[in-house]
Amino acid sequence: MNAHQFDIFLDSHEVTLANEVVAALCAHDSERTAQSIARLRAEAPERPDLPVFDSLHAFLELTREIHTAGLDADALELTVEVLHTRMVPAAGILGSAAKGFLEFIWLQLARAATHPFDRERPHLHAADLFLRAQAYDAAEAAAIGIAGADTDRAVLRWRAIARYRRAGLKAARGQIFAFAWYAPDAFPDLLRELGDSQLDKDSLAFKADVEDHGSAWLPAWYLLRHPEASAEMGSEPAAGLPQAIESRPARQAFSLLTRILDLEKQGHSRTLIEYRARLKATDASFFAIYMRSREVQHR
Repeated sequence: MNAHQFDIFLDSHEVTLANEVVAALCAHDSERTAQSIARLRAEAPERPDLPVFDSLHAFLELTREIHTAGLDADALELTVEVLHTRMVPAAGILGSAAKGFLEFIWLQLARAATHPFDRERPHLHAADLFLRAQAYDAAEAAAIGIAGADTDRAVLRWRAIARYRRAGLKAARGQIFAFAWYAPDAFPDLLRELGDSQLDKDSLAFKADVEDHGSAWLPAWYLLRHPEASAEMGSEPAAGLPQAIESRPARQAFSLLTRILDLEKQGHSRTLIEYRARLKATDASFFAIYMRSREVQHR
């Protein structure tokens, strides 16, 4: 065996030791990680990834302490900032395993976040942290459990994303539409975050068809494009909605359209005329869009 063959053997051993550090980190085993880093440092003290491994190990150890002792809001904010700005980039050294490592860390922080909802710092609430951990059942439960904050856009966003991620668009339409009614200016951001191809196509078609109405009107327009959704959703959008949403014209138009679409199946009637008049009184320009859709439908 020549010197070059020895070099290959030594390099292979070093790689094996580095892989053991990665495996220990991904197993969230702090003691095993410390031992693996020590062996790698003894074998290759000049390796440039050793400081990164040290940082990831230190943060893993910190989360174990947090899980035991808990965190107040200020300490949690600092921890979240360090995780987001330093540990997330550092975890790239773990390759495809980085996602699982980080989700574990976010989950530990979510479980430690037991303080009440703070409108000034919503990103510190357990619901937001559970979302980052992709623990969607826990995120939805934490969001629903926030008393007196049902009109806060952060809470509405958490509920929409959590329901969508765990059950899909059909199950989440009520929560998504509630966000559109209450926070129409932020609705495009929610769509980008959801990344649903069908909903993105509908949003583009809505913008092309409805020139003078903002995102709050997309749910009502959605019923015109997908009338089957009216029966599928039933009374779900109304369930749990705050009164501040119920009183908004775009929400009222949605409610009226669900009734109108049902009445249309029964043919022309005085009740249908009455509901159409109520829709027109709610918003004359949207009523014109509705009537245009009926004209196209019956050509």
